[in-house]
Amino acid sequence: MNKMTACVAAIAALIGAPAFAADMAVKAPPLAPAPAPYTWTGFYGGIQFGGGWRDQTVNYSANDPIAALLLSGGLGRTGEQPVPNGYRLTQSGLVGGFEAGYNWQAGSNWLLGLETDFSFAGMSGQASGTSFLGTGIPTNFTQTTSAQQSTDWYGTVRGRAGWLATPNLLLFGTGGFAYGRVAASANYITNPFDGGGFSVGGGGFSFLCFNGVTCFAGSSSAIRTGWTAGGGVEWLLDQHWSAKVEYQFVDLGTETIRVTALFLASQPAGTAPSSFNAAFRDQFNVVRLGLNYRF
Repeated sequence: MNKMTACVAAIAALIGAPAFAADMAVKAPPLAPAPAPYTWTGFYGGIQFGGGWRDQTVNYSANDPIAALLLSGGLGRTGEQPVPNGYRLTQSGLVGGFEAGYNWQAGSNWLLGLETDFSFAGMSGQASGTSFLGTGIPTNFTQTTSAQQSTDWYGTVRGRAGWLATPNLLLFGTGGFAYGRVAASANYITNPFDGGGFSVGGGGFSFLCFNGVTCFAGSSSAIRTGWTAGGGVEWLLDQHWSAKVEYQFVDLGTETIRVTALFLASQPAGTAPSSFNAAFRDQFNVVRLGLNYRF
């Protein structure tokens, strides 16, 4: 009888064990560590590409009394008009190159940085203006001034300051030093006119123009310096990559070239070539995309 009682108790204990185990508290697995927050602080480098454009005026001014008469339309020919002046020269093209910099994130919402870039540029443009040099009978003849300008490359060294709208979205402004190589040229031609040519001289200066042949010309190519300002938006894609859209306004000052008579009048003898200046404003706009790797 005692043996039977012990067996029944053992069976009851086995049956109740699972239920008891189910009622026991189970220890939760450890939580995965939270991902480290993004930080913008550090060095970076990358590429950028986009397009540039400008729309400025070309202005002419005389260097001597003979050129002053030519520009103002005061040579005394019937129906003569002033040389076209102040017309607009449009320039556009692609830009692209490299950039590098350093960011310092101040707290959770502000950023300061320094960035430099260098871009190859294919921006170029030309413009011309035509007016009457005379209204002879039976031939009307005209005069044309033409100007060309190109930006071969440019670079900047700029400060950056921005606000983090979200931990990985930066709104920024930028500005600083700019430099670049700019080339320009201008010329004056008459076509057609009565006779094989005409000449004007006086006050120690003269010029001679032939039908359909450039008779004043000038050009320059130089590295110029100035300033730049702009702004944009940058996205931190992950801890190492970012992408941005940026606008820049670049001002490299005013470029003035001397446009000089190529042929001298035979009379009066001993005169110097007449000349006038062509002034270009070296300003342009750029919109570009950038992709950077953060070290």
